[in-house]
Amino acid sequence: MDGIGGNYERKPLSIEERSFEIIRNALSCYAVDESLIDVTVRVVHAGADFSLANLIEAKNGGLEAARGALSRGGVLYCDVEMLKSGISREECARLNLEPKSYIHDEEVGRSSSELGVTRAMASVDRALELGVRMFAFGNAPTALFRLVERAREGARVDFVCGMPVGFVGAADSKEALASSGIPSILMKGPRGGSGLCAACVNALLRMV
Repeated sequence: MDGIGGNYERKPLSIEERSFEIIRNALSCYAVDESLIDVTVRVVHAGADFSLANLIEAKNGGLEAARGALSRGGVLYCDVEMLKSGISREECARLNLEPKSYIHDEEVGRSSSELGVTRAMASVDRALELGVRMFAFGNAPTALFRLVERAREGARVDFVCGMPVGFVGAADSKEALASSGIPSILMKGPRGGSGLCAACVNALLRMV
């Protein structure tokens, strides 16, 4: 049996390369947008789930916008700390990019209480106040809804990675994003999560 007596792969890079090779070969049976193949491979790898392949979409020039925005560096809003933790520090350093979550910011807490909204929504407001224009969502549909609302009111948003997860609002928030005109890459339906969103962002960073 593999793995008994030390007969298993131990080198991290070799494991990743072999995994990506397996995924790329298997994706030949799926209708995947060729321009999104690198993103799709990493997301499928993160979830160990080929059914994710047909859920990833770029909207409103999302791929080109992501490359342009990320190449300029600056702050990338992350809706939760878990998403921030999953984004490659090495790639961020190379691009002078700072993933940042405002969810525990004191000002966000006060605003959330005063307005009667979720901290995630208030964190979007805070990020926009500070001039953030790149956003990634892996957890909070309310935060993504808030960003779409603010963009319709005139807030400038350069790019969004929209992959919030859940049965209440997640799918609807991504539909709102897709129809908003905001450049984005998203995962259709209720599926998503911080790990999958981080995998998408990491793929985009490596494409810059």
